[in-house]
Amino acid sequence: MNRPYVVSADIYLLLQKWSARTGFTLPPAEFFAELRVEMSDKLSEIFGPVELVGERKLQQGFTEFFLSNSLPIVSLDRIYVGAEHNLELTRAVDENGNDLGLRNRAGTPSLARQLRSLQDKLSGGTARRKIALVDDVIFSGDLLLKVVDMLESINFEVASVYAGIGIADGVDKVKARNIPIACVCQYDEVIDEVCERDFYPGVPLSGRLIAGIENTCLPYILPFGKPGKWASIPEDQQLDFSLFCWQQTSRLFAAIEQYSRREVFCHDLGRLVAHLPTNGVRYVEAIKTVDALADVKVA
Repeated sequence: MNRPYVVSADIYLLLQKWSARTGFTLPPAEFFAELRVEMSDKLSEIFGPVELVGERKLQQGFTEFFLSNSLPIVSLDRIYVGAEHNLELTRAVDENGNDLGLRNRAGTPSLARQLRSLQDKLSGGTARRKIALVDDVIFSGDLLLKVVDMLESINFEVASVYAGIGIADGVDKVKARNIPIACVCQYDEVIDEVCERDFYPGVPLSGRLIAGIENTCLPYILPFGKPGKWASIPEDQQLDFSLFCWQQTSRLFAAIEQYSRREVFCHDLGRLVAHLPTNGVRYVEAIKTVDALADVKVA
C-alpha cells in the first residue's frame, strides 16, 4: 500500500479570522476549492497519493469527541477548536532555519506566563487536576509529550488526548505513557503531514516562526525555507514546487484584493515573510521580487 502525503486544510479558516480583523473580503469557497485541487494535483505529481483533510471534517470530529468529554480542555490548536483554555506555542527557528525548540506564538505571553495562567484558572489545589489536551496534528509525538511533561510539572494530569490527525508512531508514543488518545483521522504511515498554510507565505501562522523577530516566518519553500527538511519535497523538485507555491500565493492575495476592492500591503499580512518588505509595498508586487529562486541552492 502506498503511503499518502497528507495535507491538513486550514487557510480558509485562518483567512476568515484575519479578514474579520482587517476588513478584507475573501473570495468565495469555490475559489479555495480550486486552489486545493491545483495544490493536490501538484503534490500528486511529486508523491503519488495525496490526501487533503478538510477543515469541516476536522471541526466536526473534534465536536463529536468533546460531547463525551467531561474534563477541562487545554488546546494547542487555535484553528479547528475554540477552547476556553489554550497554550500558544510553536516551533521556532533562527534566521537561518536552525531549530530553536518550542517558543510562544507571536503576540502571546511567554510559555512560563501561560503555564502560570493555567494554574490560576484550573488549579486543583494540592491534588493533580485532570485535563484533556488537544492538538491538530500528532506526527512524531515528541512535541506533545514535551507539553505533557510541562503540564505535569505544574501539577496537571493529562488524562486524555484528542488530535485532528494522528500518525501511528506518534500515537503509539502517547499510548505508551498510558494516555488515552482519539484522532479524527489516523494513518499508519505517511510520506509527510504538512499544514496547508505552510505552502502559502503570508497566511496567518504560516511557515516557521523566527525567534526574536515579531510575527515573521521562514516559509517552507525556496528561497528562504527548507522544503526538503520541512516538507519532504525531493531535491530535484524543490525549485519548481516553490515557484508554484509563490504563484498560488500571488493568485490568492490578488483575489482577496479583487473582492475587497483594496490592495493588500505587506504590513497587512497575518504573518510577515522574512526577507520581503514589511511596510508600504503591495504583497503581490513583493512576491514578484522573489526572482532569486533560480540562483538559490536547494535546501
